[in-house]
Amino acid sequence: MFINATRRAGIGCAALAAFAAILSLAPTSQAQSQQSSLGLVGAWSVTVALHPAGNCNGPVIAPLFSSIVMFSRGGTVTESTSNPAFEPGQRGTGLGVWWLNEDGTYSATDVAYILFTSSNYAPGPPPVGFAAGTQAITHTIVLNSDASAWTDRATVQFYGVNHNPLNRACATASAVRL
Repeated sequence: MFINATRRAGIGCAALAAFAAILSLAPTSQAQSQQSSLGLVGAWSVTVALHPAGNCNGPVIAPLFSSIVMFSRGGTVTESTSNPAFEPGQRGTGLGVWWLNEDGTYSATDVAYILFTSSNYAPGPPPVGFAAGTQAITHTIVLNSDASAWTDRATVQFYGVNHNPLNRACATASAVRL
């Protein structure tokens, strides 16, 4: 009986040693390679600059602000912004879609509700504040080679509640993974 117990313990130790050896051969995780295989999928910290409509190379017309953007498998995008031009609670979360283009860039569009008209709204030019309606953003995104950062040129279009076009802007952005 003592021999059987010793034999079972020896077999158990051998099995444990074999399992440990197999685990040691498994490739270790490396964030860079995992990021690269994910492409755009993931959560990103974004810094945004606004420019005059149609002139993304023009002067920055407002203070820089941050957004968080999440690209999900299957092609959906969710974003939230800290743009101080919006009054607290005025803008909803942006929801949309994204896709990979043939040239290796990505495109995305997202829409957010503007839930109420700014207290200081004036249609301009230049506009002050925002009218209730929606904000639509169309992005062209270039991901860097190790998929750890990207840049964006975007068209921003605001619409009234009847979907009549209102003010526009151009935005440039840079992002890093969260």
